[in-house]
Amino acid sequence: MPIDRRVLLMGLAAPALAQAPMPAGSSRMVFAEPTATGDMPIWLHKPAAWRPGGTVLVALHGASRNADGYRDTWAPIADARNALLVCPEFSHAQYPGSDAYNEGRARHVPREQWTFHALPRAVAAARRAAGDNSTGGYLLYGHSAGSQFVHRTLLLCGGLGATRIVAANAGFYSWPDRSIAYPYGLGGLDLDAAALRAALAFPLTVLLGEEDNDPAHPQLRRSAPAMRQGAHRLERGRNFHAAAMAAGVPCNWGLGTVPGVAHSNAGMAERAAAILFG
Repeated sequence: MPIDRRVLLMGLAAPALAQAPMPAGSSRMVFAEPTATGDMPIWLHKPAAWRPGGTVLVALHGASRNADGYRDTWAPIADARNALLVCPEFSHAQYPGSDAYNEGRARHVPREQWTFHALPRAVAAARRAAGDNSTGGYLLYGHSAGSQFVHRTLLLCGGLGATRIVAANAGFYSWPDRSIAYPYGLGGLDLDAAALRAALAFPLTVLLGEEDNDPAHPQLRRSAPAMRQGAHRLERGRNFHAAAMAAGVPCNWGLGTVPGVAHSNAGMAERAAAILFG
């Protein structure tokens, strides 16, 4: 694991305390997040030319919860695109299992306590730390479990401030179908048809590695509902996009594939950035 070069421990829950300004380059901070029942870390990268009001890019880690690794992978892209990079860490300790992270606790707690709501609060905390009091939108990318998180953020919560989303190499999906029980569909969550129409109209891209087609991958969910979505991630992603296109309402979702890439955040990053910043 790369050594963090500038570590900032900013007590954003205590605004009366003086805070060191976020330096250019890579850093780390924490902020008080209700769904974490404590402080949530954020791994950051600020280009030297970035200024308040500039572009914000959020990248969400997979099941390994290695937000620092995602920050390091995406930092050169953030520099090239002059975007403040924000990588929240949904740790195993604070968000145990898929239910608490990529499924958002949506079956077990009131809507306002869903994990998805940590996302805009993390963005706001990072902006404040960078001296930015604006409330504009942000670009959102998630890989693997993070891909599950971001597409569910859209379907269940309307995107929460994201202006464009790339969902890369998810292991399984919440089908845009209210007759299928969550997390494999949207059933049981009291979502109305208008919310689904709005989510399908949003500029989301399902991005898939063409070699992410191993039906025996050790992290691939093999429950019966997941297997009905497809034998492997590539097939499931294509079927998910096809289901959205066939939902009977206008759909603005894109589908992309990356040749020669299997289940790799690093392998997907450049293509995802081209879509997000395109």
